[in-house]
Amino acid sequence: MIRNNASQKIDNSTRNYIYTGYLTAIFGGVLGLVIGWDILKRKKTLYTGEKVFSYSLMDRQHGARILILAGICFILLLTLTIIALDA
Repeated sequence: MIRNNASQKIDNSTRNYIYTGYLTAIFGGVLGLVIGWDILKRKKTLYTGEKVFSYSLMDRQHGARILILAGICFILLLTLTIIALDA
C-alpha cells in the first residue's frame, strides 16, 4: 500500500509538470520549450549502468506536443510583436 501511494505521488508531480508545460507553451514562453524538451529527452542511469528514459512513453508524447505547441506559440508571439512594433 505504501508503494502505491509513492507511485501516485510521482504520477501527480509528473501530471503537474505536464500541465505547467502546456500552460507555459500556450503563453509562448521559452519555459514551455524547456519543459517539453526535458520531458521528451531526460534519461536516468540505473544501478546496472543502463540508461533509460525518466518518463513513460505517454509522458514523452506529451513532451513532444508541448515542445511543438511552445515552438508554434513562440514564433506566433514573436511575429505579432514585430508587426506591432512596425506599425
